[in-house]
Amino acid sequence: MSETQHTEKERSFQQQVWETLSVINVNDKVEKKNGLSYLSWAWAWGVLMAHYPESYYVIDAISYNNDGSAMVSLTLTVKQGNNEFPRKMWLPVMDYRNQAISNPNAVDINKTLMRCLTKAISMFGLGFYIYAGEDLPEQEKIVIQKEAAQQKARYEQLIQELETSAKGGIESMKSHWLKLTPEETDIIGEENKMAIYRNIAMKNEANHEAENGRMVSGKTWESHRQQFTQGVIQRQGNNATKLPHAISL
Repeated sequence: MSETQHTEKERSFQQQVWETLSVINVNDKVEKKNGLSYLSWAWAWGVLMAHYPESYYVIDAISYNNDGSAMVSLTLTVKQGNNEFPRKMWLPVMDYRNQAISNPNAVDINKTLMRCLTKAISMFGLGFYIYAGEDLPEQEKIVIQKEAAQQKARYEQLIQELETSAKGGIESMKSHWLKLTPEETDIIGEENKMAIYRNIAMKNEANHEAENGRMVSGKTWESHRQQFTQGVIQRQGNNATKLPHAISL
């Protein structure tokens, strides 16, 4: 295999690993401490093993600074058959306030190593969105955004159709409303329905009657309202308890 072919194969495996691990929702495995998010190292390692059980890590020697603080580092290699690639990660040994510890003991170093391992796993995709300050994996956010856009489009379509029917007057709006499903009437909502009824259906009815030389009084509008409600009740078998909340006017 040529060097170019080998590089393309490695790149493909890296992309596969990222696409596999980065879409996993880790929210229920995250702990909050002092405003920061921590992912369980045991769970993260378990997920990595479930997908790439041949993976392994090598811990480097502890590095000490002049002030007595220490830095740990390790190299994690994700492996599957003949494919593998490494990522190195490092982390200072810190206390519960996320401040560097001077002359850390073995327990401090061990805890930091496990945090460093978890962070290294995130560099392959698992839980990366937490370190990036996000609340959901990118793929889930895309799905949610698409669903929200679809719901918005459906809502706007239903409103537009109801407004169009209302332009034909009260009877036209009533006829259209009776054809809607309970789910569709819930999407439109009682407040929107009444606003369309008052501002479009009743006004168009009034304009139509005025054009024909008839005055439309408040009493006539009320009779329209009662007629609309009664028509829906009859449609439901004269049982008012069957009416969805968004039907009766």
